[in-house]
Amino acid sequence: MNQAYLLLDGALIDNLPNRLFELGCGTAFQLLYQQTAYSSLVEVSPVLVPVFPNSPLAHTFTREWSATAGIWLESEADEASVLQHLRSLIHARVEGEVMVFFRYYDPRITGLWLTNLEPQTRNRMMGPIRRILLPESVHPFSALYQENPEQPTAQYADKPWLFLTSDQLDHLSEAKRQRLAWQLIEYCQHHFPQRLQGLDGAGQQQWAASCQRSADRHGYSAVDEVMRWVNLYAVLGDDFPDAPDQASYRQLLGEKGVLPEQRLNNLSAELQRHQLAQKELFA
Repeated sequence: MNQAYLLLDGALIDNLPNRLFELGCGTAFQLLYQQTAYSSLVEVSPVLVPVFPNSPLAHTFTREWSATAGIWLESEADEASVLQHLRSLIHARVEGEVMVFFRYYDPRITGLWLTNLEPQTRNRMMGPIRRILLPESVHPFSALYQENPEQPTAQYADKPWLFLTSDQLDHLSEAKRQRLAWQLIEYCQHHFPQRLQGLDGAGQQQWAASCQRSADRHGYSAVDEVMRWVNLYAVLGDDFPDAPDQASYRQLLGEKGVLPEQRLNNLSAELQRHQLAQKELFA
């Protein structure tokens, strides 16, 4: 009989243990970072917890977490085997024998990672997992299936068994762009709701992607940098900083010998100066 589990991102869900308690989770949850080289990071560890359909936990997952902060999975294996396999995937090797954390429990990464693998390889990656459910927003078929359930359970080791090629990393980086797009949309909905007014979901995604491209063209690609750039982009429009009346911003962007962070500070100060001037003009 299949047992359903949630694999939740402890780094994205605030006070996750307390939330599980409030939702009436009567079974113990498992921290994937326990008994690994990353045990000191258990406060942000991925969490494995059994779930039952139509429970408060299931409804909360669907409503709040399924698009960005966890995956629903099912298995006929015992919980210890499921935990063991999932724990083995928390890190991976990349070219140059570098080790990296692998956030495969982000549903956007799950779909990108597993969908394009050969069936035999995907079976090995899924191990004892029979089915993974994903929202339609990140995977058109809503589910990934284990085609050969007679798979060995992988074992965690301090040296990862999983290897990701450079092509796979490039492909998975799309998930990072999608995640940042959601952050930009949520930020704009809160601070600049009029900017997204009239745009459907696809239109909002296109706007967020345009904002990222605008920031990247001017040397800003880190999350914190793009989150500062969106303040300028939302207020000054899609043509920022190329509109005819934005010469002062272009001058600031072109200054030599100015650190990127200071340049953002200067741009923000110019925006504030401009807004104050506008208020005085219409006072």
